[in-house]
Amino acid sequence: MSRTDDGLPNPLPEELDRALRRATDRTISALTALRKAVLMHVSSERDRGVGLSQIKLDLQDIISRVKESAEHNGNGEHETISAEVIKWTDGFYKRSD
Repeated sequence: MSRTDDGLPNPLPEELDRALRRATDRTISALTALRKAVLMHVSSERDRGVGLSQIKLDLQDIISRVKESAEHNGNGEHETISAEVIKWTDGFYKRSD
């Protein structure tokens, strides 16, 4: 831990560590929830007889709408997340539950 000019410990690194841990926990929770929602959606649609290409089109439509509404608050990672959702879709569709 670093010290201030008066020799007292500087609490900032600990505060940053706690903030990073909270942000990381929230991010992991959000990604886990998103992955579970995609799994449930793909499984449900597949069980109804919907083809993979149609499921992907539907998800891409949803992603586009979310992206449009989030553009004002986003950080530019929409393309990365969108690509992951489509990869998950491929894997979830092919697996047998």
